[in-house]
Amino acid sequence: MKVGTDGVLLGAWAGTDTPKEILDIGTGTGLLAMMLAQRFPNARVTAIEPNSHAISDAEFNFENSPFAERLKLIRTNLQDYKTDRRFDLIISNPPFFAHSLVSGNSGRTEARHTHSLGPEDLAEATALLSENGKISVIYPTETYGAFKTAMAKFGFFEERRTEVKPNLEKALHRVLGEFKKDAQLLEQGELVIEKYGRHQYSEEYIRLTQDFYLFGENDN
Repeated sequence: MKVGTDGVLLGAWAGTDTPKEILDIGTGTGLLAMMLAQRFPNARVTAIEPNSHAISDAEFNFENSPFAERLKLIRTNLQDYKTDRRFDLIISNPPFFAHSLVSGNSGRTEARHTHSLGPEDLAEATALLSENGKISVIYPTETYGAFKTAMAKFGFFEERRTEVKPNLEKALHRVLGEFKKDAQLLEQGELVIEKYGRHQYSEEYIRLTQDFYLFGENDN
């Protein structure tokens, strides 16, 4: 699985406090876990992933990262994950294709389709949060509402939301959301990724992700 913009956005955006315990649900190759370990140097990050091929990639990436001592990788899905640990921040870039064609690559299909982790399943992760813990996700605009509804059933509501457009001409296509128990929406905004043309990134996108990209001299 290649590094995608969705993962980079969530990894750079999620969390505003100083979480000590972080859980990455469906870590894939480990991108989000490593980004959060970089952003929060005092945090321990647990990453869970059911796919054997992704686990191999994540294990290699973790072992060769400067954060190896603070990263823990477990092969499991959320439904089977059992722990007494409680997390200050849970992050997930969940699968979201509910009705698209299933590809011939079983690993890619599992990572991209909601049959492996639907919004209702992910909302149940609230049971793993600490008292003031938060869940941060990224979803397509048309799917985000289902997750928001599922979270409300557990008494969790948006504290932050950022809606994302790929460029100025296209419609909103992703939503970043951070949820907390009995929260009120304190921060909402909009982010355009490419404002000046293909691979010509907006100032807001560069400011958000600059710790993780090597932007060229021609990037705005």
